[in-house]
Amino acid sequence: MNIADKKQFEPGNKVGQPTPAAFLRIIIPLFLTFISFALCIFLICIPLLKHHLIEQKKAMVRELNDSNCTLTASLLSEYHQRVLSGELSSEDAQHRAMERIRNLRYGPQGESFFWIIDQRQRVLVQPVMPCLEGKDPSSMANSHVKKMIVECVRIANTQGFGYVNYQGALPGSPDKIFPGISYVRLFRPWNWIIGTGIEVTDIKDHIDAIAGRIFQIFIGLLVIFLVLALYLTVQSILSEHKRGQVEKAHRLDTLRLKKLRELNQMAEASLSDLTEFSLSEAIHLTQSRVGYLVFLTEDEKEATQYTWSNDTIQDCKVIDKNGRCHQGTSKLWTQAVLERKTVIINDYQQEPEENKFPAGHIRITRYMNVPVFDRGRIVIVAGVGNKAENYDNSDIRQMNLLMDGMWKIIQRKASEEALRQSEERYRLLMENASDIIWTLQLPEMHFLYVSPSVETILGYTPEQIQTLELKDIIAPEYLDRFTSSISEEMVKENDPDVDPRRSWSTQLEQVRKDGFFVWTEIKASFLRDEAGRANRVLGVTRDITQRRRMERRLQQSQKMEAVGTLAGGIAHDFNNILSSILGFTELARLQCNADPELIKSLDKIFSAGIRARDLVRHILVFSRQQEIQRVPLAIMPLVKECLNFIRASIPKNIEIIQKLDTPHITVVADASQIHQIIMNLCTNAAHAMEGKNGIMEVGLKSVRIENWEQIRIKGLDPGNYVELSITDSGCGIPELVIERIFEPFFTTKAKGEGTGMGLSIVHGIVKDMGGGISVYSEPGKGSVFKVYLPADTGKEESTVFPGLPLTKETGRILMVDDEEDIIISGRLILMTMGYEVTGMTNSLEALELFKKDSQAFDLVVSDLTMPKMTGIELICEIRKLRRDIPIILSTGFSDVPPVAEKSGAFAVVMKPLIARELVEVVRAALNSNTL
Repeated sequence: MNIADKKQFEPGNKVGQPTPAAFLRIIIPLFLTFISFALCIFLICIPLLKHHLIEQKKAMVRELNDSNCTLTASLLSEYHQRVLSGELSSEDAQHRAMERIRNLRYGPQGESFFWIIDQRQRVLVQPVMPCLEGKDPSSMANSHVKKMIVECVRIANTQGFGYVNYQGALPGSPDKIFPGISYVRLFRPWNWIIGTGIEVTDIKDHIDAIAGRIFQIFIGLLVIFLVLALYLTVQSILSEHKRGQVEKAHRLDTLRLKKLRELNQMAEASLSDLTEFSLSEAIHLTQSRVGYLVFLTEDEKEATQYTWSNDTIQDCKVIDKNGRCHQGTSKLWTQAVLERKTVIINDYQQEPEENKFPAGHIRITRYMNVPVFDRGRIVIVAGVGNKAENYDNSDIRQMNLLMDGMWKIIQRKASEEALRQSEERYRLLMENASDIIWTLQLPEMHFLYVSPSVETILGYTPEQIQTLELKDIIAPEYLDRFTSSISEEMVKENDPDVDPRRSWSTQLEQVRKDGFFVWTEIKASFLRDEAGRANRVLGVTRDITQRRRMERRLQQSQKMEAVGTLAGGIAHDFNNILSSILGFTELARLQCNADPELIKSLDKIFSAGIRARDLVRHILVFSRQQEIQRVPLAIMPLVKECLNFIRASIPKNIEIIQKLDTPHITVVADASQIHQIIMNLCTNAAHAMEGKNGIMEVGLKSVRIENWEQIRIKGLDPGNYVELSITDSGCGIPELVIERIFEPFFTTKAKGEGTGMGLSIVHGIVKDMGGGISVYSEPGKGSVFKVYLPADTGKEESTVFPGLPLTKETGRILMVDDEEDIIISGRLILMTMGYEVTGMTNSLEALELFKKDSQAFDLVVSDLTMPKMTGIELICEIRKLRRDIPIILSTGFSDVPPVAEKSGAFAVVMKPLIARELVEVVRAALNSNTL
């Protein structure tokens, strides 16, 4: 603020003094009004009040006499009646009455009494002045008493009763006259006048007291009148002063606008510069000498920054002058926060015990605190102090406008800083997100921005990806899907009902920099220009390769479940067929002991049937319809059998060399799993040599492993193993790929040529059996897979015809099955052993036969699944007829329902059964019934 600005605010001379004529025009009407009011009070109101009080006294006397004179009248009437009755003489009665009335008293303290005079004005009873008794007015010296007696007789004779005003004197003090009021009543039978009285001295005292109070009031009004006159004089002076203040306020507004413009030009200044400038101008605008700013916390309870003006700190003698030294003690700002409005203290006097300021601090004589609000919250309290004059509304206005301008600039700077920090946070988020965040320019279809995570997922740097086209990073079969999805969304833009903030997603396969494929999920939405038109695509790409693998594994599981359901149904029918084949083969074998060649052929048929039965079980195991059953197996026949299948399915230009050196070695395994191992490894070897001549070598030998490091299969226990090796002369496996070949769904084959599950299944089976698998490969030369399975010393199950026991059996058997061939073969086998067998292909007919004679059979053999009536239902009906008969259930399904196991059957057997197995279970059932 320059010197010219400061001179504008120096106090000027007082102006606008009132003239004497103007003063008299105000004073004279007020003085006349005051005099008129006083005369009205003293000449009219007070006399009326005195008359009113006397009337109240009369009423009181009458009320007292009405109650007490009734008593005296009744007393006189009583004595008069006694005179009339002759009980008393007139003189005696009057004497007694006077004595009684003389002793009567009433009033609050018993000070009131009754007196009696007769028609001759002679005093008969006067309790207070007995010296008057017997006297008449002519003999009395007191003129006031004479007048009262004469007036009482006159009122009683003329009116019968009434009031008499009188002037009385106290006994012994004839000079002390007091006013009074008497009430008299005539008792006609005796011509007595009975009266009583009351003093009215208190009325005069009351009137005098009221007049005194009114006089005091008028003195007060006179003072007010004088003060009002002084007030009007002062107001006249102030009106002139206010005109000067208005001119001063106009000059202040002009200066404040100038300073606000300067403040707006300080947008790039620091916070300290802004606060110092604002404090300096606030001090100058309000003509103060002290200024301070308090920035508050969000709860408005504490200060985050406490700043004093530079001039204040320079004048202050406190050693610590950092602008925050007084925050803890001098909280002048708290009152403005509590009251949530501007606080002005123009007569601030600090008490010594308050100790708000440290020693040496500048003395505060008056101050003004102005709160600055932001959305209802106090953010700053601005204070100024030590103005030469009192703070007023003009100062409040200047401070409010100046501080609001300062806060807007501070807020704008804070918003810019928050924006910068927000951009920094989003930059960190974009650069460290695991998903790829990108923007694509439309319609050019080139990338504007790609986050650094693209290098993790696709192998390209953000700079490299921006130089590529979509076809370079999206698999060809999915490129159209991606571009079409954008085109479809652009068409929707023409629909006004479509949400402009919508998003869409798609899944596609993308090509990494190293050539491998990854599955990604893209979620995208449009970015728009100022006109609201979609001109860019904002997208987020997530690697879902692992999720896709899990989905494919689930699909594969569901597919295998469906295959298992189908295989279960096929196995049932095939087991029924095998039951007939094996049954009739065994019958033929029993009947052809003389022909060796025929016996040999029948043994081959029997062995093939057993193999077929095992194959059905393997299919059920593979399709998860039956639990894996690991038994000692001779592995070499299984390998040869698999190689025969392989030979028929691979090209002739691939030569298969067998090096099988262990004809008798066995392993504890499930045949179907051994088949899976060999078939998968050989199929992979054949694919590696596809399109050219090649050699597949399959080896089988026994090895002794002492340390897993010798074969580089970590965790393999020492012991005897069977080594199965498959060697091919194919293309080999690259070093980067060989580490992933056992991962589920990993494949290097073209789409549709493989699932990527073969080697992972082999790896899982071998590990589950306690073995290990290794691979060695050289690109362009071929690969060697070696499988190590723990060797077993047990013997393999025999598939040679076992024959039947030589003993003969007895028993009556009812055999029920809907397959007629099974009934025929089973019946003949059991009859060969000596049993009596009745075969039935209809369960209802079998039940009717049993009902005719339930004791005709010792055993029932029934199929589980039959038309019209199932085996379970047949058991229930038979049990109703005979509870002790043993029953055997047979089924061609792999899954035996729980109800069959709980049906009470002796045994539930799986088809097909060979003769020995059938005979053994029948014998066991019959023997259990005889025990």
